[in-house]
Amino acid sequence: MPATKNKRNEQCSIECVFEKMPNELEGPVEFDLPCWLKKWKPTQYINIKRNVYLTKRRIEDDGIFCLCNPLLEASTVCDGDCHCGMLFSTCSSSCKCGNKCVNKPFQHRALRKVKVVKTQRCGFGLVADEDIKQGDFVMEYVGEVIDDKTCEERLWKMKHRGDTNFYLCEVNHDMVIDATYKGNRSRFINHSCEPNTEMQKWRVDGETRVGIFTLRNIRRGEELTYDYKFVQFGADQVCYCGSLSCRQKLGNKRRSSNHVVLCKRKTHLQNCVGELVRVWRPQDNRYYGGFISDFNNYSGMHTIIYEDEKVDILDMSKEDWDFL
Repeated sequence: MPATKNKRNEQCSIECVFEKMPNELEGPVEFDLPCWLKKWKPTQYINIKRNVYLTKRRIEDDGIFCLCNPLLEASTVCDGDCHCGMLFSTCSSSCKCGNKCVNKPFQHRALRKVKVVKTQRCGFGLVADEDIKQGDFVMEYVGEVIDDKTCEERLWKMKHRGDTNFYLCEVNHDMVIDATYKGNRSRFINHSCEPNTEMQKWRVDGETRVGIFTLRNIRRGEELTYDYKFVQFGADQVCYCGSLSCRQKLGNKRRSSNHVVLCKRKTHLQNCVGELVRVWRPQDNRYYGGFISDFNNYSGMHTIIYEDEKVDILDMSKEDWDFL
């Protein structure tokens, strides 16, 4: 019983306080949220410095060796004329140029200062927090390294959840870097049809890694962008880059008259997702195999993903390909 009385008295005191508040206030008071509540937060992910392999790590010897000579009067060696650098391969630890070697962007070159910001139309983005020169290494694109099967499974799960943000970077056959759950700030770089950076594949001690390099000088406060060139998965996405040469849609590629030759249709099915097909390419005088990843009910077109990375990804109707 005493405990019940205390609760009732406490409730009464709280109600009395709220009843007295309007009488004590002389006029309307502007309500403002605390600073900690007003701050926006980017998508949650685990920050990592190196790729996390969920598939077998592939180490291959490219057979490239540094041929530079460490001149005494030179402060740096292995610059633009380095044999390794021209072939997108970093100098190994056995490079005789020692500390003067500058062809080790992934190992020793300092990362550029950048910060995550909220953009007007493209969600979060990444801007330069210092002036960056043309050709400079900005940072490495890192994430979970997965195979093609795992990538496809994750894509379908994202599509079923209604996700619109993808952080997948296809490096080689059966090697995809997914920065959805683990990555660094490079995952926030937005697309542009006239980008100021580009992704480059480099061989680092036998391992293939992806770096982001500038295409031109970038001023502090300027947003970093690169051309996604991604495979269209699902509905079209409108491009908001605002460049003069904007392609309007992300993932769409222009067709040319010599891209494919129409093949005889062998099916009357409307939706052939998951089927293997082949398309004849006259300039190469050969067929290219691929699989149908999606079907657009509105346009009646299928999206075909080719196994050969040299072939463009196209939306095609049933008349354009043969079944395998």
